[in-house]
Amino acid sequence: MEVDQSLTETSVPPTFKATISKQPFYYFAIELLGTSSMEITPAQYFEYIQFVLKQWLGDVGAGMPVEVLDVRACEANIRVPFDKYKQVWQALTLIPFKLSDGTTARLQVLRGSAFAMGLALGSRQAGF
Repeated sequence: MEVDQSLTETSVPPTFKATISKQPFYYFAIELLGTSSMEITPAQYFEYIQFVLKQWLGDVGAGMPVEVLDVRACEANIRVPFDKYKQVWQALTLIPFKLSDGTTARLQVLRGSAFAMGLALGSRQAGF
């Protein structure tokens, strides 16, 4: 924070300026739709995400850094570079794929936030 010293004694008191820098990451809470109640591992989630990114964005999408942070049943929290989050969001919601058992599945974005705490609880969930 810096103090604005350009004011004289007869004017209003000094003001403070705060700058919030651009966030390096964007966080998604996603859900895998179209599965029975089979257990999904973080490695499987990563494989599905890489597949849809490659289908939507080609080799550029396949090389995009995506981290699977947490997996609970068919839901997961992932982290992607902030400047690529729109392309990732498009790929996650538009591209269906086949699971190992042959069923068709897709990913759904439940929540997205520039801050990891933004995934903790959605504003439309009970108890907020």
